[in-house]
Amino acid sequence: MQGLQDLWAMPKDGFSWTTAGYMGAISSGASTCGLLIGTGAAIGLRCGRGLQGLPEEHQEARQRANKEVNELYQSFIREFGAADCRTLSGCDFSRPEEVQKYVENKAWRNTCDVYLRFVMTKCLAMAAAEKT
Repeated sequence: MQGLQDLWAMPKDGFSWTTAGYMGAISSGASTCGLLIGTGAAIGLRCGRGLQGLPEEHQEARQRANKEVNELYQSFIREFGAADCRTLSGCDFSRPEEVQKYVENKAWRNTCDVYLRFVMTKCLAMAAAEKT
């Protein structure tokens, strides 16, 4: 979320908190990949930038956000076969012993880092398309 706020020149004050509690979902052991959640939130903020009121009051911008988030998820699932954290990481974050092993083995290098690179590449393309 915060990286995309920089990429898309979006305000950080207050908005960075939109995903602050998501580690609570991840530590439940059953959640969607946090990269996808944060990116979906950032896409929504970008599509609604400068608009007042609720998304329902701006159907064109809302449809654009829905389309871009759907395209991101679909391409992610095609590439990696899933969108849920436990499947993608191979770690049940509700189990401290698994988390400890995940951290000790630096397993994120072969999981989360790969997913981050994929998501950021997609978002860089969105940023480039927005400027053309």
